[in-house]
Order: sequence, then structure tokens, then C-alpha cells
Amino acid sequence: MDKQINNGSLNFIVIDGSTVQEPGAKETTYRLHVAIDLMSLTLREVNVTTDKVGESLDHYQLTAGDVALVDRGYNQPKSLVPLIDRGGHVVLRYNPHSMTLYERCNEPKGVKIDWEQRIRDLNGQPGAIPVYLCHQDKRIEGVVHAMPLPPEQAAQARRKAKQRARDKGRTASQKTLMLSGWVLIFTSLPEALLDTKSIAELYRVRWQVELVIKRLKSLLDIDRLRARKDSKLADLYLHGKLLFAAVTQKIAQRRFGRAATTMDGDRSITHWRLWRTIANEIKAGLTACFPKNERFIDDHVKSLCERPRKRKLQGLPGRVLELIIEGRGGGVSLT
Repeated sequence: MDKQINNGSLNFIVIDGSTVQEPGAKETTYRLHVAIDLMSLTLREVNVTTDKVGESLDHYQLTAGDVALVDRGYNQPKSLVPLIDRGGHVVLRYNPHSMTLYERCNEPKGVKIDWEQRIRDLNGQPGAIPVYLCHQDKRIEGVVHAMPLPPEQAAQARRKAKQRARDKGRTASQKTLMLSGWVLIFTSLPEALLDTKSIAELYRVRWQVELVIKRLKSLLDIDRLRARKDSKLADLYLHGKLLFAAVTQKIAQRRFGRAATTMDGDRSITHWRLWRTIANEIKAGLTACFPKNERFIDDHVKSLCERPRKRKLQGLPGRVLELIIEGRGGGVSLT
């Protein structure tokens, strides 16, 4: 760990997933597994899977020195422990209901943490709780940073917890209601390196991956899939859009430089504006090339056609069309 810090080799990677639906679908068809570099705010890796594949750190090529910032969907010891064991690190929104952590003690079988008691011991103040993360025969040291929500946000979180329980025909437990008023973040980074305040500030920056996904959808239309699941056209569409994103990102880096692409200083330009400008230029260039080459005219027209639909596009009634044809044959114009 000290060697990584001294070498400046800690790379903060923000990871999240999103979904794409085929035409007419109400449920997930494909999943996008997105990883961005937090310093440059650029795409580092994107994987496309079907709806049967869930979120996991196993989708990404993470190595020693990488620090993965992930949400509560990644509370999975089977993927967290191997990453930490090979020199990587995590900053994770911890969910006590999804993943068990253990007290830092010498008990061979480990002692599960009583989170109700631990939270009470903090007396409403932020704090760091040393823990063990275990999987099979591995035991990893970590820290859970606990931060109380402001009263209004805590009350709102408890109302949502009660509503979720009612939707499932249950009553929210006291433990659930207590934990709803706190933000718990697990990390394998030592407290001496990043304290509770710093970890909280770092986790908030995870929002940047949401903005990247929003750009992929709102500017590049990656979620407007015009093909059925498992078809070659669907595969071409999704990976073609990712190529579009890579080209857009590369042009932005070359044209605007570090001022527009890094988080290590004051930022006055948003990536959304840059991507929109460049994406529009690329679209205009691609569209302009079709009419100039007769070979592409049929393909160009086909690409502009409407998708198959039950209700056909309107046309003239048969009798009206006959009158027009008869009129033209007799030298009379009806149009």
C-alpha cells in the first residue's frame, strides 16, 4: 500500500451499471457495465451483457492500485476479496442486509458485527469502525465509515424504508429504521490515508459516472435500441454506439486538452457541452457522406425508414388515386 502511494499509482475508478431495452420492452434487455477514470472523467471500460448478468466487479480489468468506487449493488465478498487480495481497493456503499462484516478480533470463526449497537455507540457522531471482510479462507482488513444523515433526510429515508416494507407485506424492523438514518461506507483504504470526512467527500464524486451514462443516452442515444434481443443488429448497434462514444471522447481530449478533461482543478466546462458539440459534428459528417456517393443512397433511405408497425403510414384512398391517374392520362391535372 505504501509503495502504491509513493509511486502515485492509486487510480480511482468509478463503476456503475445501466440498462437498455429492446423496442416495446418494459424490462431490461441488455446491461451496460461502465467504468470511468475519476481524474480524467473518461470511459475506461464498458461491457455489454444480457439482462441475465448482474452487477459485479468481475466484469472489469482491475489491477493493483485501482480503487473502485461502487454503490450498494456490489456488496459481494466473492468479487471484493479477490480484488483487494491482489492489491486493489474499494470504496463501497455498505448494506448490512446484503453483506456480513466481522469484528476485528482473534476468534477463528469471527464475530458478526451488531450494527444496531455499533451505531448507538457513536451517539449520533460520525465514526470509523474497523472490520474484517471474509470470503472462504481469506480475511481482509477494512473500515466502515458511518455518517448520520441530516434530520430531514433521515426522516425521509425512514419513510421510504417503511413504504418498501409495506409493499412487500412486511413491517420495517427497528434495525432497518435505525440504519436508514445513516450512510455506511466500507473501504479497504486505511483510515490513516483517508478519514471519514474525506471518504464521504470521495463517495459523493461517484455521481460523475451517472453523468457519463446520461451522456451516452441523451447525446448518443445508446438506449434507443432498434433491434431485437440477441440479433446481430442489436450487437452492432450497441457496440457501434460505444465506438461513437470512444471517438467523441478522443476528439474532446485532443481538441480541448486537460482544462476540460480533468478533476484536479477548477472546472468551468461540462463534458455534456463538449460531447454535444462534437457528437453533432460527427453526425453531420456521417450524414453528409451518403448523398455524395450513389452507392450509399439505398442504404441511406433504408436507414431513414420507419420501423415495422401494425398501423401503416397513411396513403391516398384507392378511388382518389384512380382519379388522379385517370386525370393525368387525359391531360387533366388534379394535383
